[in-house]
Amino acid sequence: MSEVDNDKKLAPSQRRLQREPDFTGSKLSSFREVALRHGLPGAILGVLCLALPETRAFLGEGLSELLANPMRGLVGFTVIFIGLNAYAWYIDRSSRIEKAGWVFYLGAVSAWEEWVFRLAVPYYAESLGMQLMVAVVISNLIFGIAHYFTLRWKWQWCVAAFIGGMALSRQFDEHGNLMAVIFIHWIATFINTPRLPGSSRANRKGSEGRYVED
Repeated sequence: MSEVDNDKKLAPSQRRLQREPDFTGSKLSSFREVALRHGLPGAILGVLCLALPETRAFLGEGLSELLANPMRGLVGFTVIFIGLNAYAWYIDRSSRIEKAGWVFYLGAVSAWEEWVFRLAVPYYAESLGMQLMVAVVISNLIFGIAHYFTLRWKWQWCVAAFIGGMALSRQFDEHGNLMAVIFIHWIATFINTPRLPGSSRANRKGSEGRYVED
């Protein structure tokens, strides 16, 4: 029996991230489903945020350190990409091109989420007269709630996403380096979901085995 077959038999209580079927649909069990429901809408939102001259200016400021030293950014990307792929091999002792694709995809998602929710939305709202702290909280609330609908996460994980988003907002406010918070987000996201959608791992508890979704 394949890992995917085992994963489909998971009881809702054994799913670490996702809820049981409800009005938002059934469990996402493939990369295609994740990309269409979460990656694609986010990428479109990221492009729309670039349509405003004000946000493009914010982006230039956020990437100023990268633009001043692109080699440092390239080295950072390469080191993280190799390191995450090495970890992906270590946890399953197998190597597939799809795993490298998953690592790259999570990096791309981290880039647009940081661009939209840590920079474009809150700072544009501030430019319209909203207090920055209020704008940051609202942006991160949207960030956390979005995961409830797009990825069907349990509410606890949506709260964790909000808290993590607030921490990343603080980091960006202190250093103004968008690339740094993208790298932090990328690593954290991969550690949380290191396997391709639909994969599972055996988790022994006592003498009885059960499968737990990553």
